[in-house]
Amino acid sequence: MGIVSPVFAGRSAELAALRAAHARACAGEAAAVLVGGEAGGGKTRLVAEFTRGLRTVRGACLDLGAASLPYAPFTAILRSLGRDTVAALMPASAVPELGRLMPGLTAAAPPPDDGTGQLRLFEHVLALVERLGAAEPAVLVVEDAHWADHSTRDLLSFLFRNPPRGSVLPVVTFRPEEPGTRPLFADLARLPHVTRLDLPPLSPGEVADQVRGILGAADPGLARDVHTRGGGNPLFVEALVGDPGTAVPGSLRDLLLSRVHQLPGPARDVSRAASAAGDRVGHGLLAAVTGLDDPALSEALRPCADHGLLVADTDGYTFRHALIREAVHADLLPGERTALHRRYAETIERSPDLSDAPASALAVHWQGCGDHARALSAAWRAAGERQAAAAYAEQRSLLERVLRLWDRVPDAGTRTGLTRHRVLEAAAEAAAADGDPGRGLPLVQAALDGADPGRVPWLLTVRAMLRGFQGRENELRDLREAERLATGPVRVPVLGRLSYRLVIYGEMDEGERLGREGLALARDHGDPHTRTYLEVTVAAAAARDGDGDPAGLERLRHRDLDPRVLVSVLNTLTHCALNTGRLDEALARAAEGLAVAADIAPGYSGGLALAVNQVEALYRLGRWDEADRALRRHLERHHAPAFRLQMMIWRTALLAARGTGPEPDPEALTVPFDAGFPQTALLLAQATIEWRLAQDDRPAARVVVAAALRHPRLTAQPCHVWPLLESAALAGGPRLPEVAEVAARLPALNPAARAYAATIAALTGGSAAPTGDSAAQSGDSAAWSVAIAGWEGLAQPYPLARALFHAACADLSAGDRASAAARLDRAAGIAAWLGAAPLARRVSERARRAGLSGPSGGPLTARESEVLRLLARGRSNREIAEELFISPKTASVHVSHILAKLDVSSRSEAAAVARDRGLL
Repeated sequence: MGIVSPVFAGRSAELAALRAAHARACAGEAAAVLVGGEAGGGKTRLVAEFTRGLRTVRGACLDLGAASLPYAPFTAILRSLGRDTVAALMPASAVPELGRLMPGLTAAAPPPDDGTGQLRLFEHVLALVERLGAAEPAVLVVEDAHWADHSTRDLLSFLFRNPPRGSVLPVVTFRPEEPGTRPLFADLARLPHVTRLDLPPLSPGEVADQVRGILGAADPGLARDVHTRGGGNPLFVEALVGDPGTAVPGSLRDLLLSRVHQLPGPARDVSRAASAAGDRVGHGLLAAVTGLDDPALSEALRPCADHGLLVADTDGYTFRHALIREAVHADLLPGERTALHRRYAETIERSPDLSDAPASALAVHWQGCGDHARALSAAWRAAGERQAAAAYAEQRSLLERVLRLWDRVPDAGTRTGLTRHRVLEAAAEAAAADGDPGRGLPLVQAALDGADPGRVPWLLTVRAMLRGFQGRENELRDLREAERLATGPVRVPVLGRLSYRLVIYGEMDEGERLGREGLALARDHGDPHTRTYLEVTVAAAAARDGDGDPAGLERLRHRDLDPRVLVSVLNTLTHCALNTGRLDEALARAAEGLAVAADIAPGYSGGLALAVNQVEALYRLGRWDEADRALRRHLERHHAPAFRLQMMIWRTALLAARGTGPEPDPEALTVPFDAGFPQTALLLAQATIEWRLAQDDRPAARVVVAAALRHPRLTAQPCHVWPLLESAALAGGPRLPEVAEVAARLPALNPAARAYAATIAALTGGSAAPTGDSAAQSGDSAAWSVAIAGWEGLAQPYPLARALFHAACADLSAGDRASAAARLDRAAGIAAWLGAAPLARRVSERARRAGLSGPSGGPLTARESEVLRLLARGRSNREIAEELFISPKTASVHVSHILAKLDVSSRSEAAAVARDRGLL
């Protein structure tokens, strides 16, 4: 009788959750599942039970330490699909890129890595997964992700944050107790479409079911004993039941080895040999290492399979549980372990085709047998493979291994063809390519110490990249020093990086000047890719966020550009149109850019800025329902932290304007408003001020104002500070004179800027420290008329409605009740159409305090304005109730009040009158 129970005990809730997630995926919704459990906790068995009868592709991560094969589970998935299937699913241009994962996939070499190789690879994997599920629902299983190498973690994170469209359900298993990957899975579990299942121990009854499946019957005493001793761990239960009556030490190692020691001698020897290979070993490689022919090897392996120690796949074997392999390998004597690793190394050197990744395997095995020279050579070759696969974290780790071995290998320089210092530089460059400042900054600093003067400019540029990932402005100091020192060909990439970052920080003049210098030098020293990006940087600088000359960007837009470059150009044009108030044009450019991005690859990350700009354009046009839907759609598909932070600006803006909706992520509330990139910090500050004001928390709003006004680059890009200053003026308080002074210094070079300037002038034209609505009351009607005219010309309804409200307040202060009534009535209509409940409430309350009444019984309340908006769209009372989260009876009461106040007798007549009076 086999030791593995044929009965699937317990886990009914977890199985149901997996099936529910699969149903959502089949319905086209985003869904993914994380299955966490301790070693032996039944993760693999649960997933196997779930996927029975389902189309499934699977791969597992390997425990090879720093030399682990990058993307191992995805390599296994490609291998299981086969080259013909991959070629049929993917365009021919994508297959060489996927060849980075499976070198035998095609004879064509992947294109050279221009710094976007890893991103392109990730996007092609996403496209492959989506196309796999297009014809038939599929489950993508990645097991033992706690052993994932850094690149595999990045790819998993990419797939989870950009969930595949179509009927595909990713399922990932992992051990929560592994500290190295715990933060990753905790972060992924917070994504709204992800279900995390943490497998608890089996209950006494479930253990009894498992025992019954193994033995055919379950003695209550034995079941209780097994549950007590095994703690409800399914693997422990199987081991205890398979060896009843034997005293088992408390350590798992001895528990697992008790099963191995019961194998016949040849089976024990083969299992020990297999343990040195890692979690998986090919049949051919194991045969060569053991010296057994096929029949003898199969005979030796059969007891291992029968006892549930090894599981066969198409052409190799894996241990049923990684802990089994670890226990077997740890049980080897030092001499046995060394000899096995040497045999593996020598076999792979003779026959590299026996290994999926020869250099990686050799790096492990030569190190395992203490041959430092060969370990260094293998690690160096493996580092090259990692670089070709855009697996920069593993490349850096292997280069660090080379550096550690360097002093033990006299001819290390000959073996690598480089000096130790140059290998150190390469490790720092790999860390920069991976975006890992924690690892990279010590490496680049060590490289800078004693570096050849000719290498210093480039190393400073690398250090600047790493500091930029930390959000530190001292990156500019490094880049400026690099530019001062750089001569010859290295000056081109230095100028490219410096000019680009200067434009990001709003230093347009200097960015354009240095970009032009870089372009002139690139004609002799630069590659075409660098030249094109320098052209984009120069054109973006000249456009000055819309206040300058966009002709360069327009010319680039009509050139035959690489699609990725075109996306960047279209995003900049969208940004310029937004900032100058050309919202319809901005929306059209965003749609054009998003279409190009979608053609590049589903979820192409270069389109994320366009997605943010699209939501902003819809928000400013007053198309809030569309903005909300677009925001939710983009957030459902993309979860990169920087992108989510940008989207939180507009989620907060919608929340402030509507008074209802989801709050921003908690992380967004901890972002400092007095530091960082202006386009993030200042716009987030502005939205937060509006939100606090909508909550009637003026002190909290003023705290944000004070912080934002301290920003060191407050006025670098006027397009980002104008909205902030308007909101700061609305908050009032002791910083109002400073707000007015900053606004007076800013150039107002486009219609949107002039509308903001007029609004701020009206808000700050009176008392130095107004509170409440006194800011509006202190302005004069003429100043507000200028602001109203500015917003009228821009078709931005929300700021127009607010200007009308404040102008009405000024009218009331001046005694002009007729003008105030007309403006309040119009503001109420726009607020109702928008669904701007807080503004509608303020309009209604101000009219009530002034004694202004509507046609029959006074102005509409904020809730009545909301109901009127839905009523005019043909909603029934029940539909209105569902949308506003009120009862149908309450909705009916609101409709009755609306009919009475408008002096009409029907819903259709109410809608018509409301439109005539500008209430909709």
